[in-house]
Amino acid sequence: MIRRVETPRPRRRRLRTANARPRATVLARAPAVAALAMGAAACSQSSGEAGGADAPYRIGARIEVGAAPHGMRFSPDGDTAWVALSGEGRIAVVDLSESAVVARWEAGDTPLDLVRVDGGWLVSQFRDSTLIRLDDEGQTVPGAVWGVGAGPSLFTPGTVRGETWITTEFSDRLWTVDTRRGAPRAFHTTGDRPYPADVMWDGSYAFVPNLDAGTVSVIDLLNGELDATVEGCPGPPGGALTPDQVTYVVACGGSDEVAFINTASFAITGRVSEGLGPRPFSVVVPGDGRYALVNNAGGNTVSVVDLESRTVVQRLEVGDQPIVLRAHPDGERVFVANELSGTLVELAPAPAAPESPVPSEAETTLNEVVVLGMIHSGHETSEMFSLEVVRDLVREIDPDHWLTEIPPNRWDRAWAEFEATGTVEEPRVRRFPEYMEGLFPLSRELDFEVIPTAGWTEPMSDFRAAWLDAYSRDPDRAEGWAEYRAAAEASADALAAGAAAADDPRWIHTDAYDEAYDIRMRTYARLFDAQLGPGGWEAINASHWAYIEDGLDRHRGEGVRFLLTYGAGHKGPFLRELRKRDDIVLLDVGPFLDRVAAAR
Repeated sequence: MIRRVETPRPRRRRLRTANARPRATVLARAPAVAALAMGAAACSQSSGEAGGADAPYRIGARIEVGAAPHGMRFSPDGDTAWVALSGEGRIAVVDLSESAVVARWEAGDTPLDLVRVDGGWLVSQFRDSTLIRLDDEGQTVPGAVWGVGAGPSLFTPGTVRGETWITTEFSDRLWTVDTRRGAPRAFHTTGDRPYPADVMWDGSYAFVPNLDAGTVSVIDLLNGELDATVEGCPGPPGGALTPDQVTYVVACGGSDEVAFINTASFAITGRVSEGLGPRPFSVVVPGDGRYALVNNAGGNTVSVVDLESRTVVQRLEVGDQPIVLRAHPDGERVFVANELSGTLVELAPAPAAPESPVPSEAETTLNEVVVLGMIHSGHETSEMFSLEVVRDLVREIDPDHWLTEIPPNRWDRAWAEFEATGTVEEPRVRRFPEYMEGLFPLSRELDFEVIPTAGWTEPMSDFRAAWLDAYSRDPDRAEGWAEYRAAAEASADALAAGAAAADDPRWIHTDAYDEAYDIRMRTYARLFDAQLGPGGWEAINASHWAYIEDGLDRHRGEGVRFLLTYGAGHKGPFLRELRKRDDIVLLDVGPFLDRVAAAR
């Protein structure tokens, strides 16, 4: 049970200010594996699994599927795979538990990939420049054919709010596909000869490698704009986002390397070449995001890149011309289609070393969490909740880990700027005075780890602002806007009635404040969330919370203290989630305010 206490208790110290390890998913992290040297002797091991005893992957099943396999999909339970056989115009249905093909469907001309849609499948026809429809039994749906331009290739690995995307290689387009209607609906122009794209969790950005242009196009899908063109990666045929959405890992087939692109600045932050094979082609980052797997299409291997050390730690012989990699729904296994061998090969995590006994509940030390609701620019003018009060509160709380309203893909730049110049220019971070005048200077005084947790993206923010502005001006929506404005006024009245001063931190840190704020946001969510998508109130809180929860999970049972700072309106949703956890103690803000006041 979670309990609330009035005074803090002693606990052990943690790390000095540092960037968090990249968040992957809300799953538990894999054990750390030391980086391994990739010498010539290791690469010639007869097992074909270079890397030594601690290598992270092993080769599992090898399944003969048919001619020139490419894209594949899995059933939700992971027991069945559907594999597009471009060399014979069929889909192979594979029972993975038996490692056997159990059916073959006719699938048109050069099917490169397929994706599940309502009532069946869409299948790309590379030579025919179309998408065709199959029903759930694999029968062609008459008349269900869409021309999309020359060379439709692979769909994105997943879907976002019922949409997926596919590039057309020789018409320089990225198509959006509505999986509920089972049809393409619009396209964006890419660079020269686009290869398969990957899309951020919220559908905000698509990263498209352009093979002949030697670039990566970054397309703002929400606002329909080209945001950036990243150069410096010769002949890129594929790439993948890390699960934390901080990095796009792109295969540079023309230079036999992979490059790492930050998803906020679009700058290349590093490269790896040693240990890769010829013509790296596609990338997948499974599970918790520790490793990226890269297939070397000019040979017969898959390279495993440790994303922490940015080194190749293993190379596995899988078959001739490995062409497409896909992660399995279990989050652990990866399957590779080998075009010339005609095989589907399973790559599974190597057996883990025996784990230490799990401590009993009585032996597990609870962590402490303090939630501070911020008023952002209001701190600059408030006397009761000034920046000085914020700094003094943080000193009294003395956190081991500070969970911040900073996007993970913007933290590295902000911290590097602060270390180099003593100031921060990164625009999203710079807008928060509690960080500019609190976190950064206090990092020189206190010992804490910064864990950036904001799910905010710039396209989402721009789309939300434009959509709400248009809604407010639309005469056909006047009734809905009036309802929202009335709820906002009622919320403001309740907030004002709760205390003599709206900026009183004691009032801000009450359940009554959260209830008053919710009057507005419940109506906002009901009226707007479906149209705002990732910018909706519930969606953005869920994306923030996923990062927060991961930070808490990584330090479960350590007996440390977390400080969580977000805009005060987010405090209520986060507290509701925190109260569900049985591994933390929520500390009231009141006693810390008392000590700050007593010291003045």
